[in-house]
Amino acid sequence: MADEIDLKAVIRVIESDPMLYTDILRFSNVPYHGFRYPITSISQAIALFGIAAVRGMALTAALRAHPFTDVAPYGIDVHQWFRVMEQQQRFLDIWLGKKHRAILQSLGGLTFILEIGRLVTSYVLMFTHQSYSFSENEPEKLSIEEKNILGRSSDELAAQLFEFWNFEKIFVNSLCYSLSPDDGLEPKTCAALKCARTLFTLKGITPFEEVEAVLVKYDFSVSDARIAYEILLAVEE
Repeated sequence: MADEIDLKAVIRVIESDPMLYTDILRFSNVPYHGFRYPITSISQAIALFGIAAVRGMALTAALRAHPFTDVAPYGIDVHQWFRVMEQQQRFLDIWLGKKHRAILQSLGGLTFILEIGRLVTSYVLMFTHQSYSFSENEPEKLSIEEKNILGRSSDELAAQLFEFWNFEKIFVNSLCYSLSPDDGLEPKTCAALKCARTLFTLKGITPFEEVEAVLVKYDFSVSDARIAYEILLAVEE
């Protein structure tokens, strides 16, 4: 009963904000989901995607509406930053949506905001009055560079923030260890995130071969992931 009450409360909150309501329906109706009929209500979106995924949509919408979003230390603007997260999220949805739906559900909407730590780091630099431009492109190397400058990676900073906000433990853990899967609570889930972040980086798209070893190690179908990757490349062209 409590879950039902909470769900109704979430629906009421979303429906009371016209912009949030519109954004969530827009995210829900992107063509690659392949639904025959359009999604026209928040309750319908929750039934199809789960409350966690809708929460991720809501967080994305809130970030888009925020007037102070700035990721300049990474050499990109906010539109490019959102674009990268959109590519990662679409790749994971296409790749995992049919055979590994449980992994998507366990992520709790994280796929929509996988690079949110970069924004957190940018704010830390701003509030501590530090001027710095990150030079590394490859995710693991960039994480090391962040630690050298701030003492923690952007993922660790974001995970700490989400932990403070009482997000689910698996959500926080998957974000924190998305580049080092073996250390996470669910290594296979973290490995999927690592593939998305390796292929679709802040500085562009990398060759598919970069993730083949990770796919094999964690028992994913290489061909399924390649198909999802090629679908997105075709869309980008």
